Amino acid sequence: MLRLENLSLKFDESQVIHNVSFEVSKGELVCLLGPSGSGKTTTLRLIAGFEKPENGSIQLNGETVSSKKKILSPQKRNVGFLFQDYALFPHLTVAENISYGLSGQNKKQIKEQTWEMLSQIRLLNHADKYPHELSGGEQQRVALARARAPEPNLLLLDEPFSGLDTSLRGQLRIETREILKSQGVTAIIVTHDPEEAMLMADRIVLMRNGNVVQTGTPEELYSKPADPFTAGFFGDVNWLTGVVEGDWIKTDAGKVPNENYTDGTEVDVIIRPEAFEFESNGLDADYLQEFRVCAVDYAGPFSHIRLGIGIDPEPSKHVRAHHQGILNASVGDKIRLSIDPAQTFIFPKTLNNN
Repeated sequence: MLRLENLSLKFDESQVIHNVSFEVSKGELVCLLGPSGSGKTTTLRLIAGFEKPENGSIQLNGETVSSKKKILSPQKRNVGFLFQDYALFPHLTVAENISYGLSGQNKKQIKEQTWEMLSQIRLLNHADKYPHELSGGEQQRVALARARAPEPNLLLLDEPFSGLDTSLRGQLRIETREILKSQGVTAIIVTHDPEEAMLMADRIVLMRNGNVVQTGTPEELYSKPADPFTAGFFGDVNWLTGVVEGDWIKTDAGKVPNENYTDGTEVDVIIRPEAFEFESNGLDADYLQEFRVCAVDYAGPFSHIRLGIGIDPEPSKHVRAHHQGILNASVGDKIRLSIDPAQTFIFPKTLNNN
């Protein structure tokens, strides 16, 4: 349905995005994910037609709508855009805001479509209110309904939940996904929040410094990261140096299996805090490493533990571990743990570990 091929753009000689390529299928919900300055919103604006690419092309339903030589105006693309600040008209009621984009239809159709949208977002009783009379969450739902009312081929959402508090943000994520999926809407959502992308997306396009780093399902990016950046973007990680010794890679935190690297090779070993297994009874001693408990912080259902490696009582290095429930150990205790290979990722050695 949507295809981006080698899309590039510069602003004032500064490369904003570089050779960005990905596809979106009909009915798919894709998240553009990445830190600030990664090129997410610029990519979205290129898709909408607000910017013209320096190189590359965008195809929508088989038609080239953007290239170096051609750009189809935004209003001719049948693309809906939900801005970060919602951009509701303050002088129009909720119903009037939603019906604004339906001016090409007759009055009966406009009324029916508007009330259908109001019903879907559960704001029928707010039809005659003005935006300033609504909560932030209600304004977001009205903006979503207004963007969807003309039934665009593609809906673009730029950080739609960033201005909401934590509890409301979680609720609206679920509601928005349910609305979009139930209606078969094809949508691209920009976000810098990995959890948001994991919860909402059918697929994620992870960006960094104007480049696409990895594309895939949430599970693929979390379980099979392409590089250390991807591995670390979805939560805290421990970044250690390892040395290959036959079938194993030896690190200060213990040994992990070696699959592809030759003997003596130095590698980066990325270990998620969840990889440390506290129930290690019955394992061979070769699988275990002794740690000193340096700190324990309880956070609801999980314990966050800082473990020391090396000289006791002042370890030379620390790693972080997560344990479900309350840890049966105190600061100063020595414990022996194993490492889950499925939560451990090996990459060629880089110059630094930032």
